[in-house]
Parts: sequence; C-alpha cells; structure tokens
Amino acid sequence: MDTTLFTDEHDEVFDDLIAKFTSELGQKSLTKGSGVSEFWDYLQQCEVYFTSGSYKSGAYSHHMENMFSLHMLNHTVPKKLTAVLRDFGLPESVIKETDIESHSILDGYVAGDGTLYAVAKYCQLDPMWTVVLAYYVWYKYIHRHGVHEFIQQSSPTFNSSSPNGARVAIIGDWGTGAYKDGHVEDCPAQLVIDGIMKLDPLPDYIIHLGDVYYAGTKREERKHLIDMLPSTYKGKLFTMNSNHEMYDGANGLFSETIKNPKFKPQNGSTYFSLEIGDWIVVGLDSAYYDQSFLYMDGAIHNGAEGMEQVKFLQKNAAIKGKQLLLLTHHNGIEYNGSSINKTLWNQVVKEALSGKTPDAWYWGHVHNGIVYEDSLEVLKGVTSINGKSPLLRCCGHASMPYGKGTGLFNEDTGKNNPGIAYFGETPMNPPKPTLPQHLRVLNGFSVIDIKGSAFNETFYEVSNEYSAPKEVWKS
Repeated sequence: MDTTLFTDEHDEVFDDLIAKFTSELGQKSLTKGSGVSEFWDYLQQCEVYFTSGSYKSGAYSHHMENMFSLHMLNHTVPKKLTAVLRDFGLPESVIKETDIESHSILDGYVAGDGTLYAVAKYCQLDPMWTVVLAYYVWYKYIHRHGVHEFIQQSSPTFNSSSPNGARVAIIGDWGTGAYKDGHVEDCPAQLVIDGIMKLDPLPDYIIHLGDVYYAGTKREERKHLIDMLPSTYKGKLFTMNSNHEMYDGANGLFSETIKNPKFKPQNGSTYFSLEIGDWIVVGLDSAYYDQSFLYMDGAIHNGAEGMEQVKFLQKNAAIKGKQLLLLTHHNGIEYNGSSINKTLWNQVVKEALSGKTPDAWYWGHVHNGIVYEDSLEVLKGVTSINGKSPLLRCCGHASMPYGKGTGLFNEDTGKNNPGIAYFGETPMNPPKPTLPQHLRVLNGFSVIDIKGSAFNETFYEVSNEYSAPKEVWKS
C-alpha cells in the first residue's frame, strides 16, 4: 500500500503511539479480558469483504470500510508500531500486498453509499486511517481510564437570539481541515465554509454534525475545526461528538473544542438544545456510549449510563406547541432507506419518544447528502410526535471525498431509487483530475430556514467552478 501520504508530522503521531503501547508492555496482564482479541477477530471478519469479493455485491455495510485495516496495521504503519501491536495480539492479515496491487480497486471504486476506495487523502485507502485504528485500540482496550468523562448538560434549553425564526446551516463530517486536493484551488472544507459565508442572508447559526479527522486529537480539533470556523459566529456555533472524535478518547473534543468560547452555548457538553420559533432543535451525543466496534453504529446510552440524554430528549420533545428537530452524528436508518439502524432508532423512537419519531431528523456519518421521501418502506405506519410524516435527512457530505453511490439509483434507468428524493451525484470534473477525482462528486451542505412553525430546507453544492453555492434541492 502506498505510504507516500505519510509526512514528518505523521511520524510524530506514530512515535507517540509507539511510546504509548510500549509503556504498557510490562502491564500486559491488564489487557486480559479487555476485549481487544474480539476487535482483532472483527478485523479478520472484515477482510472477508475483500477476499470473497462480496464488497462488489452492492449490499453495503459500514464495516466493509475496514476490509484492509488488518493488512494496513501489518504492512503500512512503521514496523515498530506493528511489532508492539503484535505484543497485544495483532494477527497477521491474509491479504497480501500483491493481492491489492494487482486489483482494480486501486483504480478507484465507489460503494453503495458513495464511499470512495482509492489511495488518496481521506479516501478509504488512505494509509493514515491506521492512526484511527491504533488510537481506538489504545483508548478502548488498553488505556480505558484515559477516555474523557461525559459532561452532563447544565442548561435545559439555549434560547435563540432570534426567537421567532432563524436560518441554520448544517455541515456534517466536515473536519478534514484545509488540504491539497490535487490541482484544484480550494479543498471541500474551505469551499463549504466560504459558500456558507456567501449566502444572503447569512445563517444565524452553524451546526457541525461531527467527525474531525483523523482521530479528533487536540491538534486536529484546533486545526481542522475551530480555526476554520468564522470568528464572527462566536456563541452561535454548535458541534457534536462522533465516532472519529471518540478514537482519541473524546479528549480533543471535550478539552479543546467544547471549552472554546466559540461554542459557549453548549455549556461544556456534547448534547444541547436550541429554541427557534415553534421548533426545538436537539443535538445528541450518539458516539460516547456506543458499544459497537469503532463506534460505527451509534447509541445515546448503554443501559447503565447515558440515560440523562433520554430524559433530556423527552423533556424537550414535550414542550407544548413545539416541533422537534433532532440532530445526531449517526444515521437513524441505513443509507438507502432499506432498514432502521436498530440500536439508535430504538433508543430514540421507542424508548425516548414512545414510538414516535422526531418531526425532522438530520444526521451525518454517511458521507453523502441524501433527502428521503416519506414513501420509504421503513416509514410505513410511522408518524412523528406531532402526527406528521417525519423528515429524514443525511448531511454528511461537507468535506470528505465521495462518489455517486451505486445503491441510491438504478444504473439501467439512471433514476433515483424509490424513496430517495435527492443525493449527491454532480461530477466534480476538475481540471487535470487525479486518479480518484474522476469518480468524485461535489460536496455540500444544507440550510434550514425556520419562521414560526414553517420549516424550509435547501441543499447546496459547492465547487471551484461556482462563484456561489449552487442550490440543488429545496423543500
């Protein structure tokens, strides 16, 4: 696997990880029963997506994203890190370098949800994802007491400075920071924030649905999130926890971002509520209590802990005369609308809201912009807390490179699959495209305009070729 994406800066990260694991070698007994062996088993199971060729079937799973993870930990990271991980049980990969080098996947492959497999910055074969895996093993299994404590929300509701209405920009999975993106002038993260600042009128609030890459470290939180958000929005910015920010034990998020004055209304917490007109906006932490491997599925509690979020949601949903907009990082349904995401859906809908859905639910996590129609099979017989058809939206396409998701349209007719009103599919088409760029589609964001009970949505796309963000879907 090509390692030319590694830099001196990354060498420092690897040196830090090697030092962390080496310091625990004399305490190896502490890892017994920690569950790390189950994680290694999981990575071995993920390899089957590649070795069996099942990744090409169109039946996409987030776990497919880890089909090369074990190989990369064995053959891509510095040998010293591989060696110390083997002391903690890292198994060998069955995938050989020749298997990958001779495979067409290196030419670029787009999965059902738009995930782009290519050896390029932030694409799925970027060797730096190994940092994510190493940090995850450290904080999840070896140094569990190093995970930041969960901070409960001290304020029931943040009152909007525009109580009758406001404009809210939603960006998801935006934390890539500014990076060299082939031969194009500006990378997606810069295009998106510049696009938001070109809107007329400007949004009153900007809300990030989470994911700062690669592992949400303090440095990454500063460089890829805080420093790139406009200082003029101090006190009107919100951000959320995610699987990637949990890889560093949520330390960067809690100690660096949430404490920053730009995010003062969050009161040091990763969940919040905001009252705008006849709507209550509730953002929940769907990562901290998630028990799935690599925090990929999402949850707002784990049974023994986290019930304060359930109570918080219930309290805000019960405010008379208000409609509920819920924000989570993780997706409530599968990317193509084929089924519910059981743990998160059940905790929100069945446990917290007595079988009803939020009136609107926005999430990220899936790197795509998707608008679902109420004709989805999974929504049959389902109504919101105010007796309406719920508005379900995916807005995780603000910065990560992705392609035209093969599971969202009919390749024979070119038409969207039933229940899909919109998804990101405008070709990037940059001048002098690099290898993965010929498969990429444009990044974007959404804007919600609330006035009284009115709730109007617009999805935008951005490009170096556009002088302003382009409206591509409107409710």
